[in-house]
Amino acid sequence: MHKLVGINSLRFFAIVFIVTYHLFREFLPGGYLAVEIFFCLSGFLISAKIINQIDANRELKYGQFIKSRIKRLYPTLLAMVALTLVLGIFIAPDILTGARRNTLTALTFTTNISELITGGNYENTFLPNVFEHTWFLALLFQFYLLLPLILKLHLAVFKTKRNAIKFFGISLLALSIISAILMACYGGLFEMQDRAYFALDSHMGAFCLGGAFAVFKFFVPRTPRTVKGIPTLGLILCSIAMVVLALRIDYSNPFAFIFAMPFMAFLTIITLACIIKLQHNIRERRKTMNVVRVFEGLGNLSYGVYLFHWPLYILLPHLLPSDTALWGYALINILLSFALAYVVFELSKIKKPWQKIRKSRRIIKASYATITAGIIAVMTITLVRAPQASSIAEQLSQENNHSSAELISSASVDSDFVNATRLLESTIEIMNTELALAQNAETLPAPSGSLAAPNANSAKVLVIGDSVTLGAKQAIEATIAKSFVDAKENRGIETATGILSGYAASGKLPSTIVISLATNQRTITEALLQDIVNVAGSGHKFILVTAYAGPLQPRDEQNATLKSFASKHSNVYLADWWSIAHDNWSLMYADHIHLNPSGRIVYANLISNVIRGMR
Repeated sequence: MHKLVGINSLRFFAIVFIVTYHLFREFLPGGYLAVEIFFCLSGFLISAKIINQIDANRELKYGQFIKSRIKRLYPTLLAMVALTLVLGIFIAPDILTGARRNTLTALTFTTNISELITGGNYENTFLPNVFEHTWFLALLFQFYLLLPLILKLHLAVFKTKRNAIKFFGISLLALSIISAILMACYGGLFEMQDRAYFALDSHMGAFCLGGAFAVFKFFVPRTPRTVKGIPTLGLILCSIAMVVLALRIDYSNPFAFIFAMPFMAFLTIITLACIIKLQHNIRERRKTMNVVRVFEGLGNLSYGVYLFHWPLYILLPHLLPSDTALWGYALINILLSFALAYVVFELSKIKKPWQKIRKSRRIIKASYATITAGIIAVMTITLVRAPQASSIAEQLSQENNHSSAELISSASVDSDFVNATRLLESTIEIMNTELALAQNAETLPAPSGSLAAPNANSAKVLVIGDSVTLGAKQAIEATIAKSFVDAKENRGIETATGILSGYAASGKLPSTIVISLATNQRTITEALLQDIVNVAGSGHKFILVTAYAGPLQPRDEQNATLKSFASKHSNVYLADWWSIAHDNWSLMYADHIHLNPSGRIVYANLISNVIRGMR
């Protein structure tokens, strides 16, 4: 099969979607769908390659095939892993938490399996796995392992090669349909999005559809006649449809798994058909060809850009000033990603001119062996020094009241409110111990008045929060007299009404309520905030705390809603944590979200000052 002009342009189109999704997720919530384009293209190209190999009477050697795939994938992958480890250990060791396991899974193409087994760890939600994006390569390589086996099975069953290839295509089409059904069931009906997205059985539909199209192209090499202009119109309509899907379909939407992902793969097939039909026109028109060449060249770098942009996404906030705008991070990320991808791409071609000079082969081999040994040595040293638990996790485990917080949270939504009260009261002894620790800690401020044991039954201030508030629990309860913190990891603002209902029904709802639940990615509406106020009833004062979730995860819309609601209600006040945090990274750990000891004091004093102002 001749090289198709336009394939790399389609790759470039897909990488733009994916990078935009990671850098500006609120702008392009469905950018993740572009991975279906990559999967479909990979299925088409690799299937076409092995079909043509069989048709040319060349034996399909499984080991040689897998070796060729590794040689193609590994150089850029190894460069990305080595560079990330070295930069991470010097810039922000916290981001390498669990790097030994993550590096092993990345280099063995098993990241998707690891993510499914471990289920992730919340304290590193805002310090994501720097190699998490290699789940894409894991699925790709696992498909490479499977595809030639399927073809070999058909060659063994059918007497003629053409029948074997024909039924190979039918089998791939059937597997595509089965995979799409599994995707719809797991991700849509059962709401097991990660299971659907990271597992090969439910996410190989695009691969198989691309492979089935390659078989069709093998048997129908000449493109069918169409009305002039139809292929161009098809390209335009498919592009528009892809953009619409990327703009509208969020990952949490079950519709994405039932319809959007399979449909994106189908649109890729239509786009491929149009590109094939337009080959003659593209090659003949010099002006068009010049434009295409630019995108084709950029498309060659798409694999490298994909690998490098994610670690840079995590590393750049530790390298650039805190007042850097989001577009600044994005621009620098894109430029560095393309630069690194270009360097690796060009280096991978250096050996070819030397292959003609026999004496130089040994030198080249020795050079590659030396470089490889050096990279492995550096990676080994770095992995030995990489932390097993982030400083955030260690600090939270030492200073928070995780076990008591779970009791409080479960009690506050328990339907048996009498039992809920007993559970709340049973935590007093634990709270007394924590209070003693807080009073003895040199980093915590002395309370303004007499301080009783934090107790939901006698509290005058109730603070409901997420993991940021949980880390600051001791500081808050030591700073604000008769305050009680009910905080839990990964909690969103939609939980506030249930929690308040539990306290109200048990008669233990304080007069002042602090809501700090805007950190995690949730939609906040004024209607939801009104429901929270209504559940508490009259006679209560509310403090809404704005959120800061790091430079790359803006919470502008959420904070704007909080500010607007507070300005419209006389009993609602605003504690603007964002205005303090966004320019003071020294108050936070490496994720620029969770509070270090100094940040906890500032956070507690902010809430305390707002309470004093209310009085």
